[in-house]
Amino acid sequence: MIDGLWFISLHHHDGRFARGAGRFAFSRRDPDGGRTLFCLEETADISRAALPTHDAWSHAVTRGMNEVLVHLAGARAPLVPDGARLEAPPVRFDFLDAGREGAVGELESQAA
Repeated sequence: MIDGLWFISLHHHDGRFARGAGRFAFSRRDPDGGRTLFCLEETADISRAALPTHDAWSHAVTRGMNEVLVHLAGARAPLVPDGARLEAPPVRFDFLDAGREGAVGELESQAA
């Protein structure tokens, strides 16, 4: 979960199959189960944006990107039984910054 939205994980070359508007992230799944995001964007057509021609692609690949996370616009969150608590692993950031090599940070995801 990122910013309260559920994402599905695709192989890093499969963003081209996510046809439609929504958000995507270039990501690396880390040994602790968390993820490091190298890019997080909203676009009118994920299949045309989450490609090797994207500005952040080489930044992400050199840092171990192994998946693209996708949230299609209008997608619903999974149903959770009453009283159940979902634990979301940590989400870290290593975004390409126009003025420097990378920006690093961490966000503790909150489960609904």
